[in-house]
This record gives sequence, C-alpha cells and structure tokens, in this order.
Amino acid sequence: FPRFNCLPGEPSADDDVFFAKQFSRKYLECAPLQSSKSAFWYSQGALRYMLVQRAMNLVYASIGTAVEATGPGGAHGLWMPIAAAAASYYSTIGANATSSKAFEVLQSPSSGFIKRAWGMISLPFVKRLSLEVSKFLKGAAIADRIIISGVPCFIICRHPYPVLSTALKRFHRQAEREVTNLPEILEDDEPRHIGYTKRSQSYGDDYPSKDIIFHLTGGGFFTHTLAGDLPFLIDWSTATNSSVVICPEYDLLPEHIFPVAINQVTDVYCALSSGDAASILGFRANRIIVTGESTGGNLAASLCAKLCIEGIVNIKAKKQHNNVLFSAADDLPHMPEMASSGLLDDAALIFLTQDNKNHVEKTHVVRIPDGLMLCCPVLNLCESISPSRMISTEDPILPPSFIMAISEAYVSNSGTPKNHPLVSPYFTPDDLIELFPPSLIYTSNLDPLLDDAVHFNARLRQMGVDSSLRAAQDLPHAFWGLAHAGFPEAEIAQKECMSWLVKLLNNTRKPNFLLSH
Repeated sequence: FPRFNCLPGEPSADDDVFFAKQFSRKYLECAPLQSSKSAFWYSQGALRYMLVQRAMNLVYASIGTAVEATGPGGAHGLWMPIAAAAASYYSTIGANATSSKAFEVLQSPSSGFIKRAWGMISLPFVKRLSLEVSKFLKGAAIADRIIISGVPCFIICRHPYPVLSTALKRFHRQAEREVTNLPEILEDDEPRHIGYTKRSQSYGDDYPSKDIIFHLTGGGFFTHTLAGDLPFLIDWSTATNSSVVICPEYDLLPEHIFPVAINQVTDVYCALSSGDAASILGFRANRIIVTGESTGGNLAASLCAKLCIEGIVNIKAKKQHNNVLFSAADDLPHMPEMASSGLLDDAALIFLTQDNKNHVEKTHVVRIPDGLMLCCPVLNLCESISPSRMISTEDPILPPSFIMAISEAYVSNSGTPKNHPLVSPYFTPDDLIELFPPSLIYTSNLDPLLDDAVHFNARLRQMGVDSSLRAAQDLPHAFWGLAHAGFPEAEIAQKECMSWLVKLLNNTRKPNFLLSH
C-alpha cells in the first residue's frame, strides 16, 4: 500500500547544494513508496477509480495484442475482431495477467496503438449512434453535422431553433446536389481549407443572435471523443437557455501534425466570431465561450494565444505600447524574445509566417472569446518533470508514455519547438496572458497534469484575469464524461461547470478587442 510519510533516502551533504535540493530531492520526497502492507478499506471514490484502471488495462492489453498480431496497418480492420477475442481472453485469466500485459504494451506505444486504443469511441457509426441515442434519451431537438470554413462540425441544441433547423436542411439539400455521399467527404484524410467568404457586414446584423459554446474534444490529437461528450454537452445547452454547441472535427494525427488542428479550430472560430458563418447557420454569434478537455483544452488555450500572437484580434486598441511586434516578414506578430532567443529557427518562422498570412487575410472582425473553460488541459507538451507527473504515473487514461508519444507525434517534422505558445500554451507570454477571457480550469487531484493547470491558473490570476481552479477528488484524467457513468464527483463538477456557464452568459458586456482588415 503506498505511503507518503517518509523519505526514500537519508539526508546527505548534497542536500546543501541548491541545484540538487531543488531538482532531485524535491521529487524523491514526492515519489510514493511500495510496501508489503495491504489496504483493508477503500473509499467509494477510490474503488471507482480502481474500476476505471481495471477497465483501461483490459482495453490496453486487448488492443496491444491486436496490434502485435496485425501490425501497424491493422490488416484492413482485422484488428477489431482480434481485439474483441483478446478482451474475452484477458477477462477470464484475471487482473494480474491483464495489468502485466497492459504495462508491457504501454512502455513504448506506437501511434497506431494510441489511435486504436482511444479511437473506438470516434468510429463514424459510434458517433452516429451516439447522436441518435442522445436525441432520444436527452431530447436534443438538434444534433447534426454541418461544414463551417471547410471543417465538419457537430452542432447541438437542446430546444428547437427554427432558423438553425432551416439552415441545416438547406445545407443537406445543397450537399445532396453536389455529392452523392456526404459521410465520405466528412471522414476523408485531406486537410480542410477555409470554406467561407469574407463579407462586408462584420456581425451579420441581418440575422438573429444566439450564444455559442465552442467545444473542443480531447483524444490526444489522435481521435475525437465527441460520442462520450454528447450527454453533458446537451446538459450545457439546456442549462444555458439552449445555447448552440458547436464542435469542430479538426484533422487528426498521425496524418496531420501541427499546426493543422489549431489552424482549423481558428478558421471555424473566426467564422463564428466575425459573423461570416451566419449565412450558413442562419444566426450570428452573440457570446462565445470556448471549452476544451485534455488536448481540446490545449487547442482552446492555444486559440486564445493565437488570436493575440498573430494579430487576429486588435490588442493594440487596449495596449498601445505592448511588447507585441511584427517580424521582418511583416505578418507574424510575436514576442521579441521568441525571435531573439532562437525559440523559432528560420524555417519555422517562415512556415508560421506564411501560415499567418493565410489566416489573417481571411479574417474580417474577430474578438477574444467571452469565456474559457478547460478540463485537465494538456498545456505543456514538453517532457517536463513535476510532482504530479511523477506521483500520478498510474493514471488509467493518460499514462506517462502517452504524453511523450503525443508530444512527439504532434510536432513531428514541423520545425516548431514544443515550448512554442501555440504548441504548449503554458508558455504564453505574460502580456498576452492578461488578455485571456474569464476562465475556469477543472482538474483532478490524481491528474498527472495537475501542476501545469495550477501554475497556469496562478499566472492568469497574477495578470489580472478572472480565473478559478477546481480540483475534483478520485477521478482520472479527462473526467467530464464520467458524470453520466455513476461518478458523483464528476456530477458535482458538471453542476459547477453549468453554474459557471450560466453566470458568465448572463453577463451582457459588449464584445471587445475588434480588428478590421
């Protein structure tokens, strides 16, 4: 049974060395020790956490066996029946053998393994089934798909909204005329591009307005977890007087690396914020709250950073003498220290500069989100050491090897360092942090990324942002969806999230930070 009340080593002369004291002994003191003692009682929360561990060990062991048998390609789908057979086998031989196999395959997970382990919930038929079940059980009046700025998006609304229903019917009629099979286009592997035209009317004044919850799903950039998010997203829509929930299905790893996902998220957000999407949706955005879980939290925070760093929003209107300057390419605003310190090499600077041109030219009038709500956000993709990353090595959802594999795959061959603010928003400069909207960050006391969330929240508050942090007990990484799976701790968290959304949307302040091109 783990115990934390003693040191793993005796004091030594090295304790007087500041460097050793700060970076070595600090982490040793946080490392749990194993003993031969057994626990005879667990709290209900701890038991539920152990059940999640058992279930995920079964998933990892089964998928690992299937990947070993079929190879990286999956043998054209043959891996699925093999994984099902392996799951039956591991279910009968006991938890010890299952956890041993899971430990083995988690030592060096491949991209194919991660995509299959997390991707079951992202299969097209699973998402479609989840949509139909949500309509039936939750009573969602609108649960459909539409394309905004070339990116397929799920769109959800709890109560009827005639103008949106009409727009969706019009979209599907047009799609039927243009293509014979819309799902094939929605599921292809080609990067999506801007699909709207910049209009002279910035806010779509001819259309009614509606609040939007812009939700970015997790899944390690390898998959979308929308099927598991739908129940609580419908609850959010209900609690906020039928706000429209929009979830972009950005392109995924391993085919599409940074910055494809953040670019597509930015494209959709800009279309909503500027009013360019009003002709597609039948309404314009009133207030927009951006939410994200796990890697979706990374994209949500990166979106706020990107809007400021690349000059998509007019931060000069508020800070005439801020430190955001333009590079020699005249199109990529960046902190001076980013260029002077070698944070970006020439190839990366040229790449991001050209990318910025493509986005700014298509942006009309955009504002900072009205709120930011994150759950267990992956804010730092560097292989940083922190007490929470050391103590929570047995998190069933996000093992340490997954963090490293996701980090490597996301920036692979992009030429962008992992500590760039658009890759790891944890490193967003302070004078841009202060421009972030009111924020709520949820995490778990057992989340390996707890320390990153705590520090990021502290920086937000230090820079004057209205930000709060909540840490739930006995829950794994990315737990929002567990509220509908019998986890009372997650239910409490969801109730607090809905209260925060309602409070923020009742704030009638006008949009700010506008930029005209």
